[in-house]
Amino acid sequence: MRSGITWLLIIVIITIGLTQILLPLALEGRVERALRQRLAAVEYLAVDIQSRPALMSLVGRFRRIRIEAKDFVIDDLPVGAFLVQGRQVKLDPRALYRNGEVLVENAADLRVTVLLTEDGINQYLWEKVDPEKRLHISLMAEGAALVGNINFFGHRIDINLRGVFQVREQTKIIFVPEALTVEKLEVPQVILNALVEDKALLMDLVGLPVPLIIDEMRLEQGQLYAFGHYAKLSGEGR
Repeated sequence: MRSGITWLLIIVIITIGLTQILLPLALEGRVERALRQRLAAVEYLAVDIQSRPALMSLVGRFRRIRIEAKDFVIDDLPVGAFLVQGRQVKLDPRALYRNGEVLVENAADLRVTVLLTEDGINQYLWEKVDPEKRLHISLMAEGAALVGNINFFGHRIDINLRGVFQVREQTKIIFVPEALTVEKLEVPQVILNALVEDKALLMDLVGLPVPLIIDEMRLEQGQLYAFGHYAKLSGEGR
């Protein structure tokens, strides 16, 4: 009798140990496959999901999650890097186990970092605004500049449009012009406003795998960082 109980305990301990090891690995693989289908041409993807005990993951509760992706395209926008770090996260278990989709229900803390590169923004600019590639944007710590030439009554004229990036509607990043130089001559602000009206360079991050509200942006040489936190957006929770 005692021998039978001992073997039963051993089996239970082994089962719990295997569950703690294998369940997170299987779940990480499922999430990674789903993300690869969603993130076009992703070059690097790593998923780390931890739950103690592992069985808590069956109801979507996780002690820590970390998702990192590099070099992919979402809604025609090239993204250099995407990082999600969260603790005490509750995910929708049905979406998670049915198709590997990460739908956050709530979290004690969940932070999202997005990196957009100068090359990526220029690709988006040429795709959406300037298919002839006459303009290019330069990112600097002190601001950004749209530089190039335009056709003015059959003549090519050089322009330098300086500005900053701002957040609009929580998920959108827009380039806001502040000064325009044409052939080294400063254009008055009233004319600048008329020229750029309804011609904004707008990038929307709403299509990212984890929705975010942008809290802060930072420019560095050739790079634009957006830092945000998770928030359930209208229409989510389907």
